[in-house]
Amino acid sequence: MSQPALVQLRFLKPLEKYQNEKPYWLFVGKPDGVDMTNVTLEAVSGIPIHDVRGEEQNYELDKHGFQFISHGLNFEAFHDDQRIEREYLPQVEEMILKNIPYAKKVFVFNWRLRKQMGEEQMNSPVSPAQIQDKNYVFAPSQTVHSDATEFTLLKRVRKHLPEEADHLLKGRVQMINFWRPIYHEVRNWPLVVCDGRSTPLEKLVAVDQIGRRFVGDLYYATYHPGYKWYYQNSMGVDEGVLFKCWDTGNKASSKVCLHSSCDMPKDMLPEVYDPRLSIECRALVFSAAEDSG
Repeated sequence: MSQPALVQLRFLKPLEKYQNEKPYWLFVGKPDGVDMTNVTLEAVSGIPIHDVRGEEQNYELDKHGFQFISHGLNFEAFHDDQRIEREYLPQVEEMILKNIPYAKKVFVFNWRLRKQMGEEQMNSPVSPAQIQDKNYVFAPSQTVHSDATEFTLLKRVRKHLPEEADHLLKGRVQMINFWRPIYHEVRNWPLVVCDGRSTPLEKLVAVDQIGRRFVGDLYYATYHPGYKWYYQNSMGVDEGVLFKCWDTGNKASSKVCLHSSCDMPKDMLPEVYDPRLSIECRALVFSAAEDSG
């Protein structure tokens, strides 16, 4: 493995107020006198991230919380949200079933496009209207997080699969995110993922996300020097990564995969490169309670 890159990541600042006041984001019209968020972040520099290029086979979803893959998907119409839902998402579901052999059912409930932007846009808050707009393209996330708590994972099952929920929740349930580049390889602002075995669960802090269509929470993380971070250099359009947002199983080595994106050191980038464009799909993955995890 080559020498790691040293990058900056953002973490939830461990303020005393969070002992009594839950962090939150409002993605609806806010009442008078109420802030859109009470979240305070801190940037930590000099964090090593390790390139898995050439060693992708050494990282496993249940062991590390993530798995780098060559996906073989055949779709390019990412400008058309209806075709994404009609043609692309079924392919993603089949691909996840193929890569998680013990999975019995997969349901993709959410997808988002992201692109590299200028510094001002990257740091601008997202409005309620943009959250609801499927065609709105988000900036890469710069905050270390996981996409769901167990509470939100189970709530998602009941929201999206109400007729089957009682039966499905008797088994193991995971929320899996599939992330990949589109149109060209990613050189800057890659996805970085954290080995779940290096993540103390006490470093996770639930943060409410209050929207018009769904109210749930996700995990932010406070800084810990023991986190082990990985990325794939120059990830191509035929490559991607599966990673855990949360896993209700108790046998796997990793229940969760913290992730973020980062601005790569300038000396590791070519003079000219295409800005990052990516798509992520969040899926509910169901398996028997007695499976290998």
